[in-house]
Amino acid sequence: MTERENYLRTVRFERPEHIPMQYCINPSCWNVYPQEQLLDLMEAHPLLFPDFKRPKLPFCPEFPAVARKDEPYTDDWGCVWQTTMDGITGTVVRHPLKNWEDFPGYQAPDPDQVMGIGPVDWDGEASAAAEDKRQGGW
Repeated sequence: MTERENYLRTVRFERPEHIPMQYCINPSCWNVYPQEQLLDLMEAHPLLFPDFKRPKLPFCPEFPAVARKDEPYTDDWGCVWQTTMDGITGTVVRHPLKNWEDFPGYQAPDPDQVMGIGPVDWDGEASAAAEDKRQGGW
């Protein structure tokens, strides 16, 4: 049974072989907990981390733009995001419209070019989805 077939059985309550899930270590954990212990945990649970390959330490994850401490980020809509901890998605601290009277002049982002928090390559996304489906993915 492919992953796609298993997923469809899951959402239809048709007794899948397994419940699809993804488990991850939040990027902020790498700065808070002992990295060696996090790697040991991941290595000890291959069901949760099936493609795990132990990286060299220290491990420095790349945080998304909306999850970088002390680096306010303005998204494609004009919202400013801020966080107090690397790896934790921030909150919007400033909106693009100070009041509704400004709405008529507001320019929404072009969905052909951006996806909310940065540029997007829709052709690349379509190719990746088609390849995943070809390999039995969702």
